[in-house]
Amino acid sequence: MKNDLANIKDFDDLVFEFRNKDYGAYKLRKKYNGTLLVALIIAVFIGSSLVIIPFIARKPADMTVYGGGGSRYVSVNMDVLEPPQEEFYIPAAPPPREQGAIKIEESVKYSPPEIVDTIMPFEPIMATIDQALLEPVDTSYMGYMGSGFGDDIFDGEGWGSDYGEPLFIVETMPSFRGGDLNKFRLWVQNKINYPQEAIDKKIQGRVFLTFIIEADGSVSNVTVVKGLHPIIDSVAVKAIRESPRWSPGRQRGQPVRVRYSFPLNFAI
Repeated sequence: MKNDLANIKDFDDLVFEFRNKDYGAYKLRKKYNGTLLVALIIAVFIGSSLVIIPFIARKPADMTVYGGGGSRYVSVNMDVLEPPQEEFYIPAAPPPREQGAIKIEESVKYSPPEIVDTIMPFEPIMATIDQALLEPVDTSYMGYMGSGFGDDIFDGEGWGSDYGEPLFIVETMPSFRGGDLNKFRLWVQNKINYPQEAIDKKIQGRVFLTFIIEADGSVSNVTVVKGLHPIIDSVAVKAIRESPRWSPGRQRGQPVRVRYSFPLNFAI
């Protein structure tokens, strides 16, 4: 029975039984298992060498390992560096001052300011045409604008159109048809027709103008301070120029020129 098992042919012998065994394929299949085993041994040897050689080649002075249990402590040798020495710089003493410089400093010595009663600066408040139509406006402080004047405003003899720049606050302010500035705003609103071209282009916003009420009550010097669009600006200027005569402003009983600032709000 054992002789029969020993004489059993393997698979390669059965395949190449009636074929040319010297061609090469038969020998390769016979040596395949042995070649695979040798290659595996060589690969394991090379891999182990790459891992073990760096540990063997390391110098023992670079690292000392203290073992015990599962912990490892590594001691690294480091050079001890001395801190640099600090250098202290002592600035040289300033040269002595001359006697003349000391006298100058004493002459420009600081003196505390003298507190006196002052009048708060006037800040004009300008309302839009919509606000003016809804709320009453105090014409004693709103809408007046001019070049200003000094403390001696009530001195001198007489006031008129030939006496300097127009004022913005006088004893008796100009009146429009017996009313104040609000009445003039209503008149301007009824006078202005919103240009169709501006409506088509959706032009809207605010225009700031100034004008002067002359000593005879006429309106002059209509100027656009901050315009919106040439179409809107021209309509606003034209409406104010066509204003009827006002009752002129008066200072000490004499008619004088008074300047107004006038914002107009155009909304579609």
